[in-house]
Amino acid sequence: MKKSLLLVIAFLAGYVALAQQTRVLLSGYYQVKDALVRGDSKAASAAAAELNGYLDKEVPFEGKKELSAAVEKLSGAKGLEKQREAFALVSTGLWNIVKNADQVEAPVYYQYCPMKKAYWLSKESAIRNPYYGASMLTCGKVEASREN
Repeated sequence: MKKSLLLVIAFLAGYVALAQQTRVLLSGYYQVKDALVRGDSKAASAAAAELNGYLDKEVPFEGKKELSAAVEKLSGAKGLEKQREAFALVSTGLWNIVKNADQVEAPVYYQYCPMKKAYWLSKESAIRNPYYGASMLTCGKVEASREN
């Protein structure tokens, strides 16, 4: 009985840690996305560097290797066009983690830009396109969503 209780506690602790990890990843990702929507390359670089630092310290999880490589590429990208190209890889990698997570803290919308043929994640269903910013701010559609 005691062993079963310890296993349940360990499982729940892991579950909470994974939910926390997903929340932190999404928070950092949204900072990058919002900077790209504004066309702010400097803020996008700073947010990408912060997200990269978090991934360097974080314990292993499924998809971490691919996501880390994409975030590292984004962190090293110079200029909005290169950042936006690298952002597409980060978006796909993070969506794979989110859609397979046991639980997410808040809704996540997987959105698509038909002009770039690229996806991004958002905490809102309203379209704010990070690939074109102000020039095509509302271009895109919600392809999928992940609820709590």
